[in-house]
Amino acid sequence: MKISHMAGVALLLICGGNASTSAEPIFSFESVLSLDDMTTLVRSKLPLGTSRADVRRTFVNQGHATLKTRTGSPGIEKYIYDIDLCHYYIWRWNISADYDVNSKLLQAYVNGNTVFPGSTEKRMIPTVAGGEKTSIYLLQRPRPEAYKGEKSLGFVLLDSDSDPSTTDDQVLTGAGPSRADPMNMGNMFAYSDVDPWRSIFDSDAADRIVPYQGDCKEVDRHMEAQQR
Repeated sequence: MKISHMAGVALLLICGGNASTSAEPIFSFESVLSLDDMTTLVRSKLPLGTSRADVRRTFVNQGHATLKTRTGSPGIEKYIYDIDLCHYYIWRWNISADYDVNSKLLQAYVNGNTVFPGSTEKRMIPTVAGGEKTSIYLLQRPRPEAYKGEKSLGFVLLDSDSDPSTTDDQVLTGAGPSRADPMNMGNMFAYSDVDPWRSIFDSDAADRIVPYQGDCKEVDRHMEAQQR
């Protein structure tokens, strides 16, 4: 009986070990460093038809993003996550999604740009609506936490009916870095005709701003060297 019992325990340990090594790794926003990498990850991990529950499980339950639903549009929501890059820049991930009536993914967006070609595309806002000309505003998105660098983000907002209270007819143009790494922020990435609500410039606040996981003293030295 003792031999049989020990064999059973060994078998459980072996099976348990195999289960833990084969388990899917938990998603974290910090593990994704570039816009291209995030787009690739969403395409491979959350293809069209993925359930809303699975998308939320990835970005909210595992990634700890802040969930925001779109007022008046139950099939649209976003997951925002802010990272303080050593007070030089506040990086925002704004992953948004459109769902059908069965809560299946129709389209995903990374900071306002579509992920899946050939599916629902970015909406096109006419420059004239209701017989009134479009208004163009030069605006700033304050980021006071980045007191060593970009304390605000500038962008251009196009409003086709000149009524700021209606947001479905607005698009913006702006720019930001392509990498969430203060040691290498990549190239300047241009956002064109992006829905403000889905963008890095939107005014919604994340539940928290997460500190950079690297060594900020090393980042300070790097920034000082860049200015010489």
